[in-house]
Amino acid sequence: MYWTFRKTKALFIRAFSLMTEYRAEVIIWMLASSLPLIMMMIWMGLAESGPVGGYSASDFALYFLSVFFVRQMTTVWVLWELEREIRLGEMSPKLLRPFNPFWQHALDNLAEKTVRFPIVLIPVALGLWFTGMRPQFALLGLVLFAIALILAWLLRFNRQYGFGLLAFWTDQVTGLEQVWFALYIAFSGAILPLDLLPEGLQRIIMFTPFPYKVDFPVQLLLGNLTGTEILRGFAIQGFWVIAFILLRMLLWKRGLKRYGATGA
Repeated sequence: MYWTFRKTKALFIRAFSLMTEYRAEVIIWMLASSLPLIMMMIWMGLAESGPVGGYSASDFALYFLSVFFVRQMTTVWVLWELEREIRLGEMSPKLLRPFNPFWQHALDNLAEKTVRFPIVLIPVALGLWFTGMRPQFALLGLVLFAIALILAWLLRFNRQYGFGLLAFWTDQVTGLEQVWFALYIAFSGAILPLDLLPEGLQRIIMFTPFPYKVDFPVQLLLGNLTGTEILRGFAIQGFWVIAFILLRMLLWKRGLKRYGATGA
């Protein structure tokens, strides 16, 4: 346990030092994910003459500022790194280390989130000031939101890591990721609150992993869910987290048997 902690600490410090050297790049990545802020302005404009689906202009502002924060704190890029490492043979030296490469990728991502967190608070604070919002969040809601946010990151990271491992078999993983990303944008709550969709479509979507990456944490933060909805949401979110962890582990075990280290 002691040596595991030492290795984890060393990897995190290395990753954190690297990310602090690229603060400008982190800001560029953040600006590239500003779709929720654009959607906020659009929906606020539509709600100027009256509520839309029960959402006032201020409701849309708070919703999409929350979406912006959630997306920033759960963004993942590991698939492209894995695809390159497997295709070019860069995975080979990592296999010689006394730990699974998964942990280095995960700690790199978490270190980037540590650097990104204070930067993300700036546009959120400016958005609240610009819209005149002064939200009051319940302590329990903040705790549940934090748990859901962690699970959302685990869901996104393990899902993308698993898809990245498909590079052991095919060079089309980026194409698959683009299809998945389109579904994610449409059904996660990134472009509209999911309760504005037709009820039948909502029931189907709620059994997919997409709402639990954005909409579920946001609705928890805003206090819009009942006790039953919260329990059901965490159960489904937890199911998908475990499912993608198992998928990642299976693909890693079988993929290593096919790894030819081309280009190494």
